[in-house]
Amino acid sequence: MRTPIGNILVAASFVAFSLLVSNVWGASKDPAKPNVVILFSDDAGYNEFSLHGAELFPTPRINSIATNGVRFTNGYVSGTVCSPSRAGLLTGRYQNRFGHEFNIPPVYSDSNGLPLEETTIADVMKQAGYQTVALGKWHLGYAPKFHPMERGFTDFYGFLQGARSYFPLDKPTRLNQLLRNREPVRPERFEYMTDELAIAAADYIAKSEDRPLFMYVAFNAIHTPNHVLQSDLDSLGEDKRQAKHRAMTIALDRAVGTVLDAINEQGIQDNTIVIFLNDNGGATGHDNTPLRGKKGSTWEGGIRVPFVMQWPNRIPKGKVVDEPVIALDIFPTATKAAGVSDSPGLPLDGTDLTPFLTEKAKTPPHQVLYWKSGANWAVREGNLKLVVANGGSGKPELYDLSQDAEEKVDIAAQHPAQVEKMEAMYIEWKKDFPTPTWGGGGKKK
Repeated sequence: MRTPIGNILVAASFVAFSLLVSNVWGASKDPAKPNVVILFSDDAGYNEFSLHGAELFPTPRINSIATNGVRFTNGYVSGTVCSPSRAGLLTGRYQNRFGHEFNIPPVYSDSNGLPLEETTIADVMKQAGYQTVALGKWHLGYAPKFHPMERGFTDFYGFLQGARSYFPLDKPTRLNQLLRNREPVRPERFEYMTDELAIAAADYIAKSEDRPLFMYVAFNAIHTPNHVLQSDLDSLGEDKRQAKHRAMTIALDRAVGTVLDAINEQGIQDNTIVIFLNDNGGATGHDNTPLRGKKGSTWEGGIRVPFVMQWPNRIPKGKVVDEPVIALDIFPTATKAAGVSDSPGLPLDGTDLTPFLTEKAKTPPHQVLYWKSGANWAVREGNLKLVVANGGSGKPELYDLSQDAEEKVDIAAQHPAQVEKMEAMYIEWKKDFPTPTWGGGGKKK
């Protein structure tokens, strides 16, 4: 069995070989068709990245994306839990618009999944001539019609369920089995899932057949189960605080590095958009310091996430953006970069970030953002946030995030007109939403 380092050396050797035949293989170097790589982590805490100053969690390779591009200090996702967040990212639309408000139940269903009426970013990129690759966790439906290769992806290597073992399974289920495209991988042969997904990504980068590449790498790291490599645990030395989460994060950062190295070795780094973000706030047991709340809530700790992006051809290095952005923006940013002027699907809620990042546009990408997860909801207008969330009184509370990102000082009583205005905005925003298709007791709230 190969060690993680051995796996990485094998991947590096494959990339080096591919460079020798780059007249046949190699991702796009055409500035009109930049490659796009989305690196999506799972359930990590806000304070589990040295990007945010976490000394116990060194993440140098993830940090390097910010060094070579931009760090969004107010980066958000549209969902408070895994599946809705993914539905929002891949459609560029608030998932509440199509009833995808809660996690898909972990049982096979012919009806539960990302609605077929929704256009995905992979649909559009495929039509634009891209090879579209999905790796890792899907969590957007189990029936064949919801499979990634029915939703715009030309290639898939991963699993359909929202979680699975990080190690090979002798008897996987229909939902958590490892698939290569549509076929189960039998037997499963890999050492550790986080490294395996990165190695697969490196392979696709090396042999992308001179087509522009759109790649969505949805790591299950660092979602439960808390499976770790002993070598990563041993690297912590005597300090075993938060040991399993730290060891899993070491593997995640190493995996991000494997993908970045493959991009660099192909010589396509300047023409490749790389985006790293987490799918929601940290789950129970994770460190979300200094944010309030966790996964499932509409406090900042449930929706504000690590969010960095690099595109050396277009975005200045070391840029820090404090204006709010959201994962919904990835769809229009990527498709506009690919030369698609308008999405053929339903209207998007995201905004192309490129004009703002290159200072061709002076106004912020968003004046207002919304969240809804059952009875939990929030509206952010400028720096003001009205929120009803886990642990709240049930009445909307108002915070000035420019002064109080920790949401400690409720100023609703001092600004009743603002509260009334923002609550009315929320009611108007959600008025046409369907009852959630699953979860939430079937009630529209």
